[in-house]
Amino acid sequence: MNGCLEGIKVLELGNFISGPYGAMLLADMGAEVVKVENPKGGDPFRGWDLGGDQPNFWSYNRGKRSITLNLQTPEGKDIFLALAKTADVVLDNYRPGVMKKLGIDYDTVSKTNPGVIYLSITGTGPSGPYVKRPAYDTVGQGLGGMLSLLMDANNPRPIGPNYADSLSGMFATIGVLGAIAARAKTGKGQQVDTTMAGSVLAFLIAPATDALATGKIPGPYTRPMQSQTYAFSGSDGAMFAIHLSSPQKFWEGLCKAAGHAELIDDPRFSTRPNRRKNYDQLASTFGEFFKQQPRAHWMARLEAEDVPHTPVYNMLEVFQDPQIKHMGLEITLERQDKPDIRTVAFPNIYSDDKNPHPIPPPELGEHNAEYLKPLGYSDQQIAEFKDKGII
Repeated sequence: MNGCLEGIKVLELGNFISGPYGAMLLADMGAEVVKVENPKGGDPFRGWDLGGDQPNFWSYNRGKRSITLNLQTPEGKDIFLALAKTADVVLDNYRPGVMKKLGIDYDTVSKTNPGVIYLSITGTGPSGPYVKRPAYDTVGQGLGGMLSLLMDANNPRPIGPNYADSLSGMFATIGVLGAIAARAKTGKGQQVDTTMAGSVLAFLIAPATDALATGKIPGPYTRPMQSQTYAFSGSDGAMFAIHLSSPQKFWEGLCKAAGHAELIDDPRFSTRPNRRKNYDQLASTFGEFFKQQPRAHWMARLEAEDVPHTPVYNMLEVFQDPQIKHMGLEITLERQDKPDIRTVAFPNIYSDDKNPHPIPPPELGEHNAEYLKPLGYSDQQIAEFKDKGII
């Protein structure tokens, strides 16, 4: 695993999404990530719902090594602390206080490794009135304001992907990178805290700032109206979307592409403020136009008029798009004795070729001997640890 983080060693104490995703992004950039798992089943995503080898686990755990440790045993704790002495980063996404209770928190680890960066992902941070509450993705989305921008108040039903989990994993990665840069100047490590609620709110900085400035509460359709984003279906039922933004040429191009240039100067729509004011009427008007021909017809017309547009793909159609193929955004992780894994590439491309191809997700405890033997444990001791449930 070469890459821009080559030489950085990460100990991941992560389950489900946020911690594993953040650690995986570090692995995608070349860090050596050791996933520390409970001997009894490991990360719950290894067997969650469907059981066994499954995409939930693959999605967040490529590029890693796996060791098993029962951190509630003295031996398991000692092994972890020995590994942590040479780690650059420890990353966890347990509830506040769990690492301290186990005796492997930042204060403990930093005594023997003052350069360690210890990043913790929680729902709302290490203190405050909600510190004892369990927090999963929906909690982070609700507290951070995301759900109000996704749900219809008349039919309150959560929709969409795991924003809070994924965003906190991404902000965790940013936090680690910032702390690595700081350590390069000071030589010191530090504790970094990332929260799901804070990550969601930071992602929603524009609607949050607008709400604070105006007192107006945004909803699911506020952003599309402001940005002049529309979605339509062709005669074949295939969906597509356009993003007019602010340049007047895009509005004119839309009218020409739809075959109704006479609407360019229609007072209801001729200016951006009027298009915002009459958003629903514009959507309805053009929606009728676009029902007359299939999506492919309109894609060609919109491209000819240089209107920002996109087909609305399902997740399988995405990978058939010629541009997505050209970008190499689908990769295959080859495995022995198991089906290969088709998945999504790390999106950043580095010009000096520091772009490692990830290794497949590890088997539970696959690398126990690799990491215990350098600590001085013999094959016999490792076997005894396994028999006793320590690893």
